[in-house]
Amino acid sequence: MSKKKQLVIWLIWLVVFPTSIFYVYTTFEPSYTGEWADLVSFALIMCAVSYFPIQVGTISIFVANGISFAAFLYFGLFAEIILTQLAILTLIYKLRISKDETFRIASNSLMMLITSIGSAAVYYWLGGEHGVLELNTTTESIALVGYIVTGLVLNQIVLVILNIFFYEQRHMKIGKSLFADVFLTLIVFPLGLVLYLLYIDLKIAAIYFVGIPFILLSIAISLYYNGRRVNHYLRRTSDIGQELSKKLNVKNVLDSFVEEVCKLLPASFIYIYDVSNASQTLTLIRFVKDQQTVKHPDEVMAINSGFIGKVHGQKKAIMFNTRAQLDQFTQNSLPNDVQSVLGVPIIRNEQVVGVLVIGDRSRRAYQDYHLMLMKILANFLSVAMENARHYERERRKSLHDQLTNLYNYRYLTDHIEQYALDLQAKEIDENLSIIIIDLDSFKSVNDTYGHEAGNEVLVELARRLEDFISDRGIVARYGGEEFTILVKGMKHEKIRELAEEIRYLISSKPFVLMKHIEDGIPVAIAVTASLGIATYPDHCDSPNELIRQADRAMYVGAKRSGKNKVASIV
Repeated sequence: MSKKKQLVIWLIWLVVFPTSIFYVYTTFEPSYTGEWADLVSFALIMCAVSYFPIQVGTISIFVANGISFAAFLYFGLFAEIILTQLAILTLIYKLRISKDETFRIASNSLMMLITSIGSAAVYYWLGGEHGVLELNTTTESIALVGYIVTGLVLNQIVLVILNIFFYEQRHMKIGKSLFADVFLTLIVFPLGLVLYLLYIDLKIAAIYFVGIPFILLSIAISLYYNGRRVNHYLRRTSDIGQELSKKLNVKNVLDSFVEEVCKLLPASFIYIYDVSNASQTLTLIRFVKDQQTVKHPDEVMAINSGFIGKVHGQKKAIMFNTRAQLDQFTQNSLPNDVQSVLGVPIIRNEQVVGVLVIGDRSRRAYQDYHLMLMKILANFLSVAMENARHYERERRKSLHDQLTNLYNYRYLTDHIEQYALDLQAKEIDENLSIIIIDLDSFKSVNDTYGHEAGNEVLVELARRLEDFISDRGIVARYGGEEFTILVKGMKHEKIRELAEEIRYLISSKPFVLMKHIEDGIPVAIAVTASLGIATYPDHCDSPNELIRQADRAMYVGAKRSGKNKVASIV
């Protein structure tokens, strides 16, 4: 909610609330002589019940209405308003709202004030009275029903107005809220009626006789729903762990993790740090702000720095629910508006390998079960990241040549096959070309200077080819001293020109050998290559035939024609 709208609601409250209280007091002129102890007892019980609200989802069920109903029937509207307002303040205190949400004091106060006055107006209009009532006439029964139904309807109307005007929820769903209110009414108002009847006979003793069970009922139901909520979160956490285990690269693991955390608990900011024990530093690898992953700054900090360093050093999860707790750390990268924070070490093999930090702008945003859930999720994250990194390492090994770090033959053939399927599915023809490069007389290099020197030539050639081709194609090691280049979308004439440039790239600059078998200074040798080229669909019916056609062109047209040449299938 904007600051302007918050100011509007406070101004409305400052005008409406005092005026309404003054009007009700002067109109009804209540007198509580000899009954102050009873009113204080009603207030104590209502505040105690309000301190243990029943939380169903995001809705706080306000069971103190039953007690205020009994007070209304006996003492009148003014007493009911004051008692209800005290209960509202207790509930808000219990919810620990942040400074940015203080407007909720005014909005809830106004909502209950309107409900109290509106319900009472209907009650009086239908002939209702106060004090000692028999409650055995049709008029009294209708008045009671009118009071209860009016309160139910007004509460929903005011709630909708507040959400539309202040939160701009144009299509608000009121089903869940209405169900909670009806459920509340069916439970607490009969109990309130019992309290009223007992109070007539037993006076102050009845307040505690019925009020204490009210409190115990609130506590029991609150604990029940808290337990259900925690169990729900535990099941959700388990599902998240299973989903993370299916991700096969680190980026997907992190993306999925932060997305689920944002759904699970309040999170204005999420930081994930990677620990480098070698350099004793923490590096930020993922940053989320307001549920959006943003490019994070190149943040590197000492391993023992600030709040994050404390989490790392203690190897224990830490929860702060006020800014003052966080401000004790001089080195702190969290934004100034963060009020609540969770810091959880990511541990693997009893070593801290990362730190998870979750911050929210609200005070007291987190509870103990949030910390427990994040500790479980941090363990899942650790395992999932290690599995993903292992998979990526193994996949890289299987698809890359270990000597040159280029793609290998397996990757190249799989890529061509998949590309051919894509072209077929899209029903389009696109030029696809292969250049095969075979070093001339490479065996003599190995025989003269040794295999390590031969490897130097292969590594240097791989570097030249990658630098030259860049993003124009895919360079792969075909095997031995043979290399391939896959180029898409280029006509065959241009491929021939490109191959000539590659041939010149190899032959024009000598290769310097540092690891040759003859001790002494580095040796520079000249190396040439024979190249074969083929293009789909010019030279074959399928992209899968490209390598064979290019290989045939290289041997028939280049090797047998004197080497250091470029040859095509036609």
